Amino acid sequence: MGKIILIAESGSDITPDLRDRYGIRIVPMHVIFGSDSREDGTFPPSEVIDYFRKTRRIPTTSGAMVYDFTRAFDEILASEPDASVLHIGYSAVTTCSYDCARQAAESRPQLPFAQVDTGMFSYGQYSVVIRMAELLEQHPEWTLEDARKAAQDMIDHSCMAFVPDGFDFLKASGRIRNAAAIAGALLKIHPRVDQVNGYLVAGKKYRGSMGRVIPAMIRDFVNDYQTDRPEIWFGHTPEFTDELRKAAEDTVRELGFTKIHWIECGSVITSKGGTGCFGLSGFGKKRK
Repeated sequence: MGKIILIAESGSDITPDLRDRYGIRIVPMHVIFGSDSREDGTFPPSEVIDYFRKTRRIPTTSGAMVYDFTRAFDEILASEPDASVLHIGYSAVTTCSYDCARQAAESRPQLPFAQVDTGMFSYGQYSVVIRMAELLEQHPEWTLEDARKAAQDMIDHSCMAFVPDGFDFLKASGRIRNAAAIAGALLKIHPRVDQVNGYLVAGKKYRGSMGRVIPAMIRDFVNDYQTDRPEIWFGHTPEFTDELRKAAEDTVRELGFTKIHWIECGSVITSKGGTGCFGLSGFGKKRK
């Protein structure tokens, strides 16, 4: 039985050391600055912020395309012809990547392929990919279908939310499904935005500074999703402060979490959330 290779989009924000550690293949998403399209991961996310401040325009983004996946599949076929591929995908309702991966796989029928939709991005998708990589090491006997089922079960118990620090990027991106519900108090209210069936849905609102909001949001999230201890994943965009980082860590330690992972969101996510955005993900009760 050949090796099962995991593949994910660059919007998962998986770090190079973990890619190398587990042999994860990353397919680039794209960030468009006016007429200049650049591959996500080839430049720091701070350039997104700089571009906005200079132009008052927000870069647009696009998913990984068929040719991006085809290139990755051809590299796998050349280097590991007996391997199979499990695509652990970025939220399919927010990007074309999931369908592009399927189309690319159909053009390479000699490569066994399966895919699951995490319904998440960045640190949420990251948590599923890395946990699956760990499980594959523990279960070398698994078939591709075994791995797909394990990944889907993990996704069914995953949860993810974030709170923005500002609203310029979030409004312009158009990614929040019920943004009209929060439009009346943008300067004073921080909505908790949950990933629900792949969509971003603004729910509970918090008042005050991020130093006050983050601990309250974390406690509510852990309670709402009955998040499993001891492991949790945090994500942030540029200009997130050390003081806020400490507040987040102190809060989850009080709640019994001992394995805390920090993920710096890349350019795709920064293009949506702007500066100082904070989010978390974990595993808990089964999704409805």
